[in-house]
Amino acid sequence: MNAQTAHADIRSEPRPSFTIDGDLGFALRTTLAGIAAMFVAMWLQLDTPRWAIWTVFIVSPPVRGNALRKTVARIVGTFIGCTVGVAAVALFPQDRVGFYVFFSLWLGACAYWATLRRGFVSYAASLGAFTSAIVSAGVSAAPLAAWDTAMDRGCATILGILFALFASNLAATSDDVPGDLANRICNLAAELLDWAVRQLHARNATDPMDAPFTAKILGLDETCVNAIVERPALGRIKLWICGLPTALLSLQSAVLSLRNAPSRQEPSFARAGTDVLQGVADFLRSGDALDLPTLRRQAASLTTLQQTSWEQAPAMTTILDALLYLLAALQALLTFSPPDAAPALYPPATFVAHRRLATINLIRAVVAMGLGFVIWDLTAWPQGPVFMVMIAVAVVVLVTVENTVVVVWAAAVGALLGGMIGLTLKYLLLVRFNDSLTLFVAVFPLLLFSAWIETKGKLAPLGVLLTIGGLYLIEPTNPQQYDFTHDINTLIPIVLSFLYAGLVFLAIGTPRKGLQRVTELLVRMRRLRWRISPNGSWQQRLWWETQMYDELRQLQAVTKDPKDRQHALKLVLGGLRECHVSPAS
Repeated sequence: MNAQTAHADIRSEPRPSFTIDGDLGFALRTTLAGIAAMFVAMWLQLDTPRWAIWTVFIVSPPVRGNALRKTVARIVGTFIGCTVGVAAVALFPQDRVGFYVFFSLWLGACAYWATLRRGFVSYAASLGAFTSAIVSAGVSAAPLAAWDTAMDRGCATILGILFALFASNLAATSDDVPGDLANRICNLAAELLDWAVRQLHARNATDPMDAPFTAKILGLDETCVNAIVERPALGRIKLWICGLPTALLSLQSAVLSLRNAPSRQEPSFARAGTDVLQGVADFLRSGDALDLPTLRRQAASLTTLQQTSWEQAPAMTTILDALLYLLAALQALLTFSPPDAAPALYPPATFVAHRRLATINLIRAVVAMGLGFVIWDLTAWPQGPVFMVMIAVAVVVLVTVENTVVVVWAAAVGALLGGMIGLTLKYLLLVRFNDSLTLFVAVFPLLLFSAWIETKGKLAPLGVLLTIGGLYLIEPTNPQQYDFTHDINTLIPIVLSFLYAGLVFLAIGTPRKGLQRVTELLVRMRRLRWRISPNGSWQQRLWWETQMYDELRQLQAVTKDPKDRQHALKLVLGGLRECHVSPAS
């Protein structure tokens, strides 16, 4: 397993991506799908066709598997939201106080589960709350209109879901989901092993010690689940691919432990470990990892090496266990069956459930909706329904983002910019040429830019709100009507709703910043540190380790200070030293 001999076969191809296409391609596809959904909704004479295009933008992430999962979640959330919205109006006819007490509690429950859970449950809770708000906010005092509103907006939403799904599948460059997943795993593992080699070469406790691949490794959990959803046949080998993030995190910990081990004999083990890691990294990059016979020979070579005595370097045993599991997972992806020589199974990653934050978001949702209703009731605001719907967006849909206050302020800016662009397009262009082609030309640049922003991670909410603000003001309905005073009165509650929600978030459970935020995360890691038991099982130790890395990922996002990062890693490694449990036990 010589690194130099394998290095000659390394391909110079660009790193494969699990996204459908590049950022611009995704933006163009999403824009065209959204416009098509809007025109079909107008052709079907739906009262609010903009809901169709909003849906396309909400359920069209750059990852195919994620789009499929969110499509299912969106349908479930839409159905639940429509049902709850109609039921709330039916239970409290002409009783606005009772209706909004019930509705505030419902949104609080949605915010709680959207914060506490991940994936399908979180997304369904968010979209269920949002859909119930758009169905019932404007008809609470007119119960006879609730059913028609639910049918109209529900149909527009489902239409948008179908167009988003169609565009996603149409633009797919490959149907080889297992191959795409295997390529992604190989590239991530190769990058991690290159980093590991550099760490073992350092061998100096004064050098910075960090875990830069933590976020990518934890993100692999979502990618694996998405692949299983998209290709159900992968469910046969679920046990062999869902444990990959845990295995790679365990390897990362072992490398850091070996790097800083004080034993005199450790340098020789570190040199041996460097050769092993570099050899496997070159093998993964060479493309041979997707050739089944070569993959089996590589696994057999590591198995032989594992039988060597490593009692004085338990970290090397952990590294070899993780590498064997990695190769076994690749073999399972190629054959859709368990690997020949099955190593110890790694459990799926376990993420920290922040019940305190979920409870805070529940209280925020109840207070924001309750006070929002009081403001609407006291002022008799004609645009109160718009105000309430946008509050529901802020207190439920945006709570899953880490820094909610910043996101809410960004949403207010996005809504304002989108609204101003919408007003400009409407009164300078659409009012003169009221036809479908002009509408297409007017909204296309705005939607393309908004969809492109959605690919930029933390800025994604800004892109969504640009779309919402712009289309709310353009209001492409049947027929198009133009009332400047009405439009200004619509823009004001959209922007004020997010500013108001930001004040509520600051007043209740104010997010900590700077040193306070770092201290909070380190305290949480210390609490997790004391939960590990020396008598715990191997799986319990791995579950604990992934939770610690989940907290470390958040700490890495808020600080670049190497002292804070090294202190956090010492908490991880200190806990691992107290729990030397092997897979065999």
